[in-house]
Amino acid sequence: MDDLRDILKGRAAHAGVTAGVQAAVVVEASQKVFDDFFGATPQLVRVLYLKNHTLTVSVSAAPVAQEVKKNEKHLLEGVRVACEDPSIERIRYLL
Repeated sequence: MDDLRDILKGRAAHAGVTAGVQAAVVVEASQKVFDDFFGATPQLVRVLYLKNHTLTVSVSAAPVAQEVKKNEKHLLEGVRVACEDPSIERIRYLL
């Protein structure tokens, strides 16, 4: 007889819940990285979602978007370390 934990893991993976939960964890950890980089008040960057290895963020102004683009490699490295997810490839920003 299967262990209940294994059954639940299988059902969660089959339903796609695991990917959604992992994406939510990545968004939360990424927000902390951006807050540390830009400062938490006022919130200049808001992490929206993760889709297809691309982290989408909303920026408050054009100069902030330029800073995100200029420091993309550094920010991605911080996000990858914080999330323990090396599959995040780029940052997309929305004004």
